[in-house]
Amino acid sequence: MLQCPQCNREMTEVVAKAAPGSLLQLDQCAKCGGIWCDKWELFPVDGDEAGRLDPLDENLLRDHIQLQKKTLYCPRCADELEIFADPILPKEIQLRRCRHCDGLWLNRGQFRRYKEYQKNTRLKRMSGERIVAKLPQVYADPKSWVMTGTKGIFAYPRSAEEDDQLVGQSVKGTAKLVLQSLARMILGI
Repeated sequence: MLQCPQCNREMTEVVAKAAPGSLLQLDQCAKCGGIWCDKWELFPVDGDEAGRLDPLDENLLRDHIQLQKKTLYCPRCADELEIFADPILPKEIQLRRCRHCDGLWLNRGQFRRYKEYQKNTRLKRMSGERIVAKLPQVYADPKSWVMTGTKGIFAYPRSAEEDDQLVGQSVKGTAKLVLQSLARMILGI
């Protein structure tokens, strides 16, 4: 079991719903309510899980809580946790990050703040009306189903001549590689 970086007590494992349809196991301190997220665990967790995982004391959650000046250490590798400073994140979201294992420590209430920020950012970038408005267009036009970057090879198969050209090129390339390998073996290079 992991030790809480804030109060040095044993943390409990909690399960959280994550996208797409999976579960993640996080570690949470029963005393201070802090949450430890291993690398990449914070981002896919469902935003609705924040209400369940953060202790429900609304008055404390509304207050801005400063991180203590105490040095915190990673519960996984014991490296010092650094204050994660990202200019994109609002100042009320305070995270500590392990530079060795990339885990994140969120003091009580920070998980909820981060998930609310993440949800609001997604809504600003792609509002529900814009998503719904695009859906009929996407499904109505079969050309939009073709993957870009593949030159449409899944929707528009190559002709027999194009296939013969590709085979000829790959045979020439293979023969060249074999001859180079033989020459190196003979010369001892």
